[in-house]
Amino acid sequence: MRFAYSALIVFWVSFLAGAPVKGQDFGPLNISTTPLPSNLSEFVLDMDRAIELGKALFWDMQAGSDGMTACATCHYSAGADTRNKNQANPGAGGVFDRFGPNHTLIHSDFPLRKLADPDDALSQVLWDSQEVVGSQGIHKQVFNGVSLGLDGADEEDDCSGIPDTTNNILGVNTRQNTGRNAPHAVNAIFYVDAYWDGRARSEFNGVDSNGNGNPNAMIRKVDADGNIIPCGITMDRAALASQSVAPPLSGVEMSGTGRNWHDLGKKMCNVTPLSRQQVSPTDSRLGAYAVPAGDGKGLNISYVEMIQNAFRSEYWNSDALFDSNGAHIGNGTPDGLEQFTLMEQNFSMFWGLAILCYESTLVSNQTRFDEYLAGNENALTPEEENGMDVFYSGGTKCSKCHSGPLLSAATWGELNTDTDVGIGPVVTVETNGTDGYGDKGYFNIGVRPSGEDVGRAAVGDQTWSSLFLSGMTSALPGPIHSDENITGTNKNIGAFKTPTLRNIELTGPFMHNGSQATLLQVVQFYTRGGDFTHMDPNGVHKYINPIGKLDGKLPRQEAVVAFMKALTDERVRWEMAPFDHPELFLPNGHIGTSQAVAEGNVNPGEATDDLILLPMVGAAGRAEINHPPVKGFLQTTTGAPATTTGPIPLGGTNGNPDPITDMICYEQDGKIIVNWTPTTDVSNYILEVDNGGIMGVETFMLPGSQTSFEYNTFRPNTTLYLLTPYYLGMELKSEACFVRQGLTPGTLSYFLRGDVNMDGTLDVGDAIDLLGGIFSGTPIPCEDASDWNDDGQLDVSDPINVLQYLFANGPAPAAPYPNCASDPSFDLLDCAQANICQ
Repeated sequence: MRFAYSALIVFWVSFLAGAPVKGQDFGPLNISTTPLPSNLSEFVLDMDRAIELGKALFWDMQAGSDGMTACATCHYSAGADTRNKNQANPGAGGVFDRFGPNHTLIHSDFPLRKLADPDDALSQVLWDSQEVVGSQGIHKQVFNGVSLGLDGADEEDDCSGIPDTTNNILGVNTRQNTGRNAPHAVNAIFYVDAYWDGRARSEFNGVDSNGNGNPNAMIRKVDADGNIIPCGITMDRAALASQSVAPPLSGVEMSGTGRNWHDLGKKMCNVTPLSRQQVSPTDSRLGAYAVPAGDGKGLNISYVEMIQNAFRSEYWNSDALFDSNGAHIGNGTPDGLEQFTLMEQNFSMFWGLAILCYESTLVSNQTRFDEYLAGNENALTPEEENGMDVFYSGGTKCSKCHSGPLLSAATWGELNTDTDVGIGPVVTVETNGTDGYGDKGYFNIGVRPSGEDVGRAAVGDQTWSSLFLSGMTSALPGPIHSDENITGTNKNIGAFKTPTLRNIELTGPFMHNGSQATLLQVVQFYTRGGDFTHMDPNGVHKYINPIGKLDGKLPRQEAVVAFMKALTDERVRWEMAPFDHPELFLPNGHIGTSQAVAEGNVNPGEATDDLILLPMVGAAGRAEINHPPVKGFLQTTTGAPATTTGPIPLGGTNGNPDPITDMICYEQDGKIIVNWTPTTDVSNYILEVDNGGIMGVETFMLPGSQTSFEYNTFRPNTTLYLLTPYYLGMELKSEACFVRQGLTPGTLSYFLRGDVNMDGTLDVGDAIDLLGGIFSGTPIPCEDASDWNDDGQLDVSDPINVLQYLFANGPAPAAPYPNCASDPSFDLLDCAQANICQ
């Protein structure tokens, strides 16, 4: 059922496109400007060529010392890492307390802190683990050098494996794992700083992640006279460049210990791009360079050519030679592995800026939430709209941290915006104990005790708070606002960056430690006010407190989950451009179990990888190759994760898990009718009415014998009717239904189910007209009335049901019947013209 708004209302909604919704002062993401460095053109010659280079580098497995680990390895699925085998890190204790190497994660492993009642942080702790679900990188190795032959560099570096006392099974090394869950790459361009703790600075120095915190960072440049000069650079709004230059040299993520940027530059300048991977000829960025499938793999252009096409010549066009310390030692052709060209010497800058340019295209701004913000009220279902109302209500405070169109306070758009968590880079931080100050966009929400991982505080004297207190205000990404009271204690300890919620259904596991497997578990975490809030009142932010109106009310929690799922961009789900990609081989643990693994023949002492093939996808996405859509963490083939509701609320006394079934609500004669069927004994009910983000705006006590309710108050937009049964004082499982009444009374279409031709009766003519519509394309006056079973689809079963009802004592149609009323469900069917019910 859709809505028949008057012309005035349609005009008004169109006029408000991009205007505040539910009290928020932002519009759809597609009207936001993508932040890029203001001086990018001083380095990048051609933006499109830089994007192509960045995409190739991001997905190329050869960048890893093992020839198997790309940046994309930890960001392959909607920008996240959803692998489930060998993903555990021992955490703060340094010793595995639950899973261990090569463990295969399953739903029953989560959450990592398991409570008897998921809505009560003080209930019995069934288990608690310090372990982290991170991302597997490489085996523990020492880098000896690049393997360079006559035909170019090998895909694998010359490395020596070393014993790993943590990541091994019976003395056989397994791949190492990061100490935090991989942050999302999609929409990451909007963050001020990068990583969970923001250690990758917003300003890029061309060399490492430290920005202006490393005054010794230098690149090399050819001046107007042809001389080689070292120069320090500063590029603003470049956190993705700062971030991208860290993993390739990390001894856990991608590199043998001891590799430097000039080493990686020499390797990549001497390999065929993506030589181990197929690239689709229809790839939105790399298709023009793709080697035809029958002729091999990779691209038919070199990285040297790609850099030359993308970057200004003063950073690569020279025959100058450099030693391993970056000293200019002469000119000519490199002799051996310890001499480097200017291009190889500056490779960190090319890498960082190219990947920044590529990731700047990974913006998911075509969600149904964006459609809603643009004025399409039907873009969200009533349940999703109700979940949005709850999300943005003062009762949950979700939007305090998840603010703006990115739903993150850690973005450029929110940094200098006056929000409920302050304005500017350093803000007043209120806790449930003493107040203090901290960096905006970073919050301690009680996921773990603060001492296990200090989060933002680990950045030390380079946090915005520390820079401000040291008088280095010029190093801040924005001005300090006079309204902020920067006194008391530093609250950055245990604080982490607020991630965007866009595409969140696809990017689990959730939290910085990967402790929650499903979105319902996340909502339950916030319902109980975090896991360690009660143990750290002076550290956890004041907005993290139990949410009483969600406690035990699964329909409200599920509505919030439904809203978060509406934040998915279908291009991301189907990997359509710009989210298409080359082929990728993904290590997903090792052949064997957590008790024993197969040892490699090529690399003795290292476990053999258990590989997953991620096929190449062109611009048209997965559907073009008959590949299923991207699924979230631990989702089944149907995309439905196991549910986690805990022991409360209870089901029926007769064993039925749902004490209430068939609950529907609809408008009839200007009133809301709520009907339900009990499956067990009920002493009484409590019916709560939620509207406009207010949970329980009205509450009614009903006797246990009642099975319907009439509500006479008009409430605009979506209203939830939450029914909670009780038996002898014991709360049973709640059920809910939704009605969307538009902005003014009388906007809902009434119809009589089964009355296809709208003549006021059900007869054989209705079946004939419906068959004509289905098979001959004859216009159907009222699609909603034609949908006999209210499944949201018109098919041959509908006219068959009409005939069975008329002539074979078949079941009656779904509501509304036998009286005219509105549709109790939300679908895309409608009554296109006035009918006898209006």
